[in-house]
Amino acid sequence: MAKQNAKTRQEKVADREIAILDAASAVFNEKGYAKASMAEIARKAGVADGTLYLYVKNKEDLVRGVLARFYAQLTETAQRGVDKRDGTKAKLKFLARHHMREVIANWRVLEIAPLIDRSSDAYRQSELYALNRAYVSVFDRVAKAAMAEGLVRSDTQLWVLRDMFFGAMEYSARTMMFVRRDDDINAFVDHLLGLLLSAPAVSPTGDVLFRLERIAERLEGKS
Repeated sequence: MAKQNAKTRQEKVADREIAILDAASAVFNEKGYAKASMAEIARKAGVADGTLYLYVKNKEDLVRGVLARFYAQLTETAQRGVDKRDGTKAKLKFLARHHMREVIANWRVLEIAPLIDRSSDAYRQSELYALNRAYVSVFDRVAKAAMAEGLVRSDTQLWVLRDMFFGAMEYSARTMMFVRRDDDINAFVDHLLGLLLSAPAVSPTGDVLFRLERIAERLEGKS
């Protein structure tokens, strides 16, 4: 009689798939796409070279699997982190920090994506595009809340805000990828949100009006 705790064939296959993706992620992150070899990935995963090809067709197929898992996990952890936080500002700060840390930690894997979907048409039809859209939709929902609360100008186009948010982080990650210090990431995120978030428009009354009048008086006195 088989032991009750013995793994089923399906569980063993699933474990081997995880081991292969873990090994591929590590090798791609260390060596990049061109220098990574299927033989090294197989050895790191603890499987024979021939076994590896039972799970993937080639290196391009394998990196697609690595990227698909990365985006799926990125989306899951982003949504979970947003759900745990109160307040739109706190949610945006978490998303920015989370994105920066993950991009810096997985930069060499992420830079492979444009190599496997070379044309924009191919990318828009790919699974990676759909996964990327699912990921940025987490930001989109928080950004819409920021607009509704007056933290961002209500006439701002969502795609512009999204491109500013992710574009700034992608560029800055290139300069910080060898530093990997939380204080650098935190300082950047604070500056980024300071630029993106604006205070609600106010009418020139109270203190604002008083300051305008004092400025006008000084100007008139100098004329």
